Amino acid sequence: MNSLLNKNRLLFEKRFPQLAEQYRPLFDSPVLPPDVEIITGRNGQVSATYKGLSLHSAYNPEREAQKLISEEEARKADAGVFLGFGLGYGAAAFAKEYASKTLVLIECNPEWFLLALSTIDFSAVFEHQSLVLLVGAPHQTIISVLEKIGLQNCCFFKTKSHTAHNEQYFINLENLIERNRQKKEINDRTLEKFSTLWLKNMCRNIKAAEELDGVARYFGAFSGMNACVVAAGPSLDDVLPYIKEIQKRTLLVCVDTALRACLNAGVEPDFIIIVDPQYWNIRHLDGLSAQKSRIITELAVYPPVFRFSCKEKLLCSSIYPLGKYIEKQVKPRGELGAGGSVVTTAWDFARQCGCRRIFMAGLDLGFPERKTHFKGSTFEERSHRLSARLHPAETDSFNALYGAYPYEVSNYEGGKVLTDKRMALYAWWFESKCLEFADVKTFTLCPKGVGIPGITPVSIEEVLKIKDISAEKAAVLDKPSGTDFAAQKLAFASALQKAKDELYEMLKSAKKAQRICKDALENPGTNTLSINKKLSEIDSGLIHNEAAELASLVFPGEKQLEVLTAKAQNPFEKSLIVYQEIEKAVTLHLDYLKNA
Repeated sequence: MNSLLNKNRLLFEKRFPQLAEQYRPLFDSPVLPPDVEIITGRNGQVSATYKGLSLHSAYNPEREAQKLISEEEARKADAGVFLGFGLGYGAAAFAKEYASKTLVLIECNPEWFLLALSTIDFSAVFEHQSLVLLVGAPHQTIISVLEKIGLQNCCFFKTKSHTAHNEQYFINLENLIERNRQKKEINDRTLEKFSTLWLKNMCRNIKAAEELDGVARYFGAFSGMNACVVAAGPSLDDVLPYIKEIQKRTLLVCVDTALRACLNAGVEPDFIIIVDPQYWNIRHLDGLSAQKSRIITELAVYPPVFRFSCKEKLLCSSIYPLGKYIEKQVKPRGELGAGGSVVTTAWDFARQCGCRRIFMAGLDLGFPERKTHFKGSTFEERSHRLSARLHPAETDSFNALYGAYPYEVSNYEGGKVLTDKRMALYAWWFESKCLEFADVKTFTLCPKGVGIPGITPVSIEEVLKIKDISAEKAAVLDKPSGTDFAAQKLAFASALQKAKDELYEMLKSAKKAQRICKDALENPGTNTLSINKKLSEIDSGLIHNEAAELASLVFPGEKQLEVLTAKAQNPFEKSLIVYQEIEKAVTLHLDYLKNA
């Protein structure tokens, strides 16, 4: 072992002892990766080539690395992410230049990591205060780490020669990163558009929520059974004639948009999932009831959901700040995955129930045979009802097909099916979850839909061969809740009062800060250090207030805030605008919570 590798190994063992133990055989018998040639640069520094591609400059590798990490994007970012790093010159330069930023190193092949440790000094890297090392990590682990850091806060470094040894690994990773960025942008736009509605709905639903049990009651309760998730794609028509028999053999979980189809087929699903807070979503339940079904919903849904006639209503954990705040004071309801579509939540519920085989019905995520919905869907009925000479029903179908930049992808049969960017994100969610939960096998009964890696097509006949589990399901479903609802009601009241008290404290602090900023603007000669100290004390109180996260729901996002403060002439004017927005957000919460 060369002395440089030995030095780097000691630093590595000190920083990552468990990982170092895992790679001990590699360190004990180091091998140069195939097709790599070590060379000496013009300035005497070590460099290398891979299949003739230069990993670094043949003249001055360190200067090349310094130039790379000095770009404006790197200076502005909170983290530097290296997708492959060759011999590590860029990583070392980043570690030296940005002591307070997070450094993330991604390499799929441990032999290439060892190559770097054998050729340059990694002291600056291993001594960096915020280092994340992802060697041989699966894509989902990497994405999870990057999401915690914040994709929008990362500067990504990629050099073609650094990824050429496993190009597909890095291409797939980049695709996942881009999809997550798209998801973030969509979430930000959705938040900007609907945040006030979500808050209003939650405050109106709190009284009803006091008396409901959590969905966690059924987590693991159906272990050993199969599940069928009923989505609302057009191919659901092919499954509906068999849905009664399928329900006898599986736990039947139906999304709200497909409920009408199930009821028309004479089936009341075991569970109905409805988590969309918008008004138009509740219209899928118009005129319906399901006395044998249990509804799983979220605190932010449109209030009439809580008046729907069914066997029981259950709450899952809220993904919104007010719901999370209350749940901390009460008890966990049970967290369900949210991939942007209700069917993703339905699949995750089936998984958490303990079902290890999940059959998907109507999960097309596209338009097989150019169809947009199953026959008799709320969308289709509404189109026909509102049809007129100058706006026929076909107009709505055309807009559904071509309104979101459609394109063709492969289906499970090897043919093509039309989809769009929105549904492609849902498909990616399923693909990623199938990788993450490899012990859960997911099948589709509708092979004409978008082909999703990890989901296998299966015939309806195969499902009909499964034994009848009606009695076993009933035994689980009829089990008493065990929740002390009187105690839960008291806990709700206490949580709400605490939220109001903390919001009032935030309101007082925001108003006080505004007065300080206004005084500073009116008296330019005032001691700036003294003012900043006062504002820092107020900021600390606001940040550590438990209601701060709560108020963030309706607080402007980063881009909105940039627009609001664009014309500010000095820091105090900008701060004044921020404190005014805090006051607006807190006041809105207090107004809606008055009657909660």
